[in-house]
Amino acid sequence: MSAVNNLAAKLTVKRDLSPEGRVTNYKGRIRQAMMAIQMNLTKLVLLNLLMVVACAPLIAMYFVTRSQEQAVVAGLNFSTGIGVGFGVVDDTLIAIEKIYDIRLMGYGLAIFPTCLLVGLFASGLYYCCRNMLWGTKVKVVSHFFRGVKRNWYKYMLSFAWLGALATGFACSLIMVLKENALSGAANAGWWVLMIACAVIAFLSALYMAVGQGMYVCYKYTMKEYIRNTACLTMIMIVPTVFVTLFFAGVMALSFVNILGIFILIMMVMIGFSAYAMFNVAFSQYVTDNMIAYLYEEQEKIKAKEIEKLNKQKNKEKKKQQQTKAPQYGKKKKKK
Repeated sequence: MSAVNNLAAKLTVKRDLSPEGRVTNYKGRIRQAMMAIQMNLTKLVLLNLLMVVACAPLIAMYFVTRSQEQAVVAGLNFSTGIGVGFGVVDDTLIAIEKIYDIRLMGYGLAIFPTCLLVGLFASGLYYCCRNMLWGTKVKVVSHFFRGVKRNWYKYMLSFAWLGALATGFACSLIMVLKENALSGAANAGWWVLMIACAVIAFLSALYMAVGQGMYVCYKYTMKEYIRNTACLTMIMIVPTVFVTLFFAGVMALSFVNILGIFILIMMVMIGFSAYAMFNVAFSQYVTDNMIAYLYEEQEKIKAKEIEKLNKQKNKEKKKQQQTKAPQYGKKKKKK
């Protein structure tokens, strides 16, 4: 408890930007998110299509690399020594090296700018989801661009960091696979880089599970956002880890044959929007239990202090009136 109290003492406490009171029950926030999705389904689908557009550089690079890989395979000789006296060469290793080089170049160039673009679009998406969650009427285009205008730098900073980690992880993974395929063992440095990027990315995902929703629900400086998010993530570490692993598990299932196809279809239709909605709801749940609670307690203390000061002022006024009363009551003596 002492550790929690120490972390709570470092929080910058303010009221959130919501027009109404808060919901302290986790189930209440989940129910709130589900109702918001049902009531704004068409708008969320449109917002989701915008997020798919933001992923266009990575999607385009996927198809470009696939076509280049096919061209490499078609242009090389994969004979296995058939023929006499012609010295036929098997180009399998050459093909493997070229294919991995294509992937390294393609994904190394595409991941970071895609993350930046996703971060830019996410600032508008989260703003719209916040308003839907709070019951505010949302106009997709105007509210989306208003959210981008107000919050773009917060989300782009977070996604730039995530993009750098994703690029490092993808490139090191490709190099590990390439060296394993060519020589049977990868350089230890690539393994270290890959594992380090994965661990830091997971910790960053914990931060973003709380921070992304807070960006649109509270008005802080960037330093206050980082400090509050870090403290809240450590205080609420168990539910934050659970939520992060849940969504990571859903993404992992997208690589499983038929189930993966279904998940990808859902991602294209409403996946990004649904994630953002539940992310804002979870962030509100976390802040409800700490920042909003501390804010209410501070307001109660302030109200008591104001009431105490008012009572003291009233007492002083009564004393002044009592001391002045006899003077008004005295009659002047006639000479």
